[in-house]
Amino acid sequence: MIEENLSELGFSPSEIKIYLHLLKNGSSYPNKISAETKLNRTNVYEALNRLISKGVASFITKNKVKWFEAKSPDSIMSIINQRESELNNLKNEILVDVENLKKWGIVTKPLEATVFTGKKGLRILFDDIIELKKPIALIAAELKFRKFFGPYFELWHKMRIERGIRQRTIFTKKFKNLLEKRRFLKYKFVDDKYANPTTTILYGDNCIFIQWSKEPIAIKIQNKDIAKSHLNYFNMLWNS
Repeated sequence: MIEENLSELGFSPSEIKIYLHLLKNGSSYPNKISAETKLNRTNVYEALNRLISKGVASFITKNKVKWFEAKSPDSIMSIINQRESELNNLKNEILVDVENLKKWGIVTKPLEATVFTGKKGLRILFDDIIELKKPIALIAAELKFRKFFGPYFELWHKMRIERGIRQRTIFTKKFKNLLEKRRFLKYKFVDDKYANPTTTILYGDNCIFIQWSKEPIAIKIQNKDIAKSHLNYFNMLWNS
């Protein structure tokens, strides 16, 4: 509707009402406009002055009374053209600002987070860990990986060893006698007070958090600063 389009161009409700009234009824004076549009006379005067400033209305004086009329609807195009010019100027200024920000190193890589669910989703994650070939730091939640994946658990460790990927894993002390030794794998055991139902896996710039259940869910966050923060916590536990 014309009213909605005029509103998008910055016309107030009273300006829209008066402008359309003048287009339909021709020139008029404020008292009459106020009576016919049922708008307060003060509001009418203010709206008329704003319409003149926008370039869509004008007035003449007859017998010391100001008569206002709407300009051709084509005058609206001048507002649009002005907006386009302003937007283009703003766009050019922002492009310059963005380039300057890049030079200052302010523009950073956005946070990337992905959710994986079920056995198929988690296998995609563990395959990705192998493919990246980065050292692994893992805070375990009991023996969930082995229980959930079965044979794939052994296959995964075989691929890890073949690629020479080193892994450090933290368990609580109750699992100390339940784990087998493997190449490129070291264990650290901490007090049971650090037990957590969520498995945390760190590799490269990636963090994985796995909530184990019948249909487990994992969140992978790819962010250098977040990965570094969690690795610092891991190293604190490892060295304690």
